[in-house]
Amino acid sequence: MKFSKNTEDIIADFRGLPHTVTSSSRREPTALDSLLVMLQEKYRLEKPSPERSLVENWEAVFGPSLCERCHPVRIKDEDTLIISVTNQTLRSELQFMKRAVLKRIQSLEHCADIKDIVVRS
Repeated sequence: MKFSKNTEDIIADFRGLPHTVTSSSRREPTALDSLLVMLQEKYRLEKPSPERSLVENWEAVFGPSLCERCHPVRIKDEDTLIISVTNQTLRSELQFMKRAVLKRIQSLEHCADIKDIVVRS
């Protein structure tokens, strides 16, 4: 049930809650379907991206034993992939495999621009 702003303020007073007077509280809510369309356009959710390609092919790049213990964090400056690992030993292991892993990543669709990998533990 929808109340007027004055009625909401009276209810808030009765319950001991603060009044919420903002410009957004006065405007009508946006329909969910139009909000979803706006978010898809803003974040390009339907378009192919290196992030999506990496997530979908993570096991193929690292294999079943390593893919569970390391995760992509983000792509920095559009050419550096930052990976988080569970421990220092795995970090050292990935440093030794860096060139081979980078070649596998670059062979993925939309990932050719990734030129470096940073491994963090």
